[in-house]
Amino acid sequence: MIASIVYIVLVVGGLLYLIKKKRDTEAKFPLKIIGYYILGVFAFKFNGIALPLGFIIYLLFFRPKVNVDIKRQAAIFGLIIFIIVQWITPITVYMWESRTITIEHELESAFTIDFAEENELITKELKLEESDIKLDNFSMNYTQSGKITDLSWEMLGEEDNEYDYYRIQYFTDKKEYEISKSHHEKWSQFVFLVDTKHYFENLNLLDIQDITIAKGKFSSYKLFSYGERSKYDFAENEPHDISNGEIKKLSEKQLPVDAYYISTYALKRMSEETDEQGNIIQEGWEGTVFTDYLFDITPIEDEEDF
Repeated sequence: MIASIVYIVLVVGGLLYLIKKKRDTEAKFPLKIIGYYILGVFAFKFNGIALPLGFIIYLLFFRPKVNVDIKRQAAIFGLIIFIIVQWITPITVYMWESRTITIEHELESAFTIDFAEENELITKELKLEESDIKLDNFSMNYTQSGKITDLSWEMLGEEDNEYDYYRIQYFTDKKEYEISKSHHEKWSQFVFLVDTKHYFENLNLLDIQDITIAKGKFSSYKLFSYGERSKYDFAENEPHDISNGEIKKLSEKQLPVDAYYISTYALKRMSEETDEQGNIIQEGWEGTVFTDYLFDITPIEDEEDF
């Protein structure tokens, strides 16, 4: 709103100033000055890039004979407004919206974290409505003692047929969240993603400490989810159903189903590479002892053979 008012005042003030500079008598002079301004500000977009086509046309074809300097100034004034509106403003807005937002916050343990509260903290900081935001690619790594070593997820919001993408990353050494934002014109899987609030409410029902103990002793463990509703038929991954606040194991006969799911597993070290001083520079890991937790399950009927 304020930007629009400033824009109008700038344009009207600039045009009035040029009109008052008239030197030679000329019919319909104010309209001609406005016309030269419109010519200078006229934009043509090619592959999403705004080009000053109007000003180029002015340079190539217009040769005024009366009040030449003032008309040139009107066209240049239009070009300046074009540059501000079409180039400078979008770049400035993009840089502002893409800036990294930090939230100082200390997480104690993977065993005690309240994911719903963490989600509320993030959405409030970003001034978002939880019910309108979708979740994608949740990931958390932690040790056997519950120390979080990596935590991240992505969120998507839709507005005016465009998508706002948020990347949330927690840094344990800094004890803070860092959030980045970007815009996308398309996101084909958006309709299949789970609501962020709903996802974390179900994640909170898992007893992560008991799940970890059941997997045995490993140096690292992981929770992961794409956040996307899809067909699930991995009987070997010990699937469980989260429903009405209860968790029940699914039998192979109950599969396949359509659902959202959260994978939990341990990470087993498969390879290790060290430098000349014996410092580890690269490690290879493999997931093992999988247990998956499904929610919002819809049974998939077996297709009949013909």
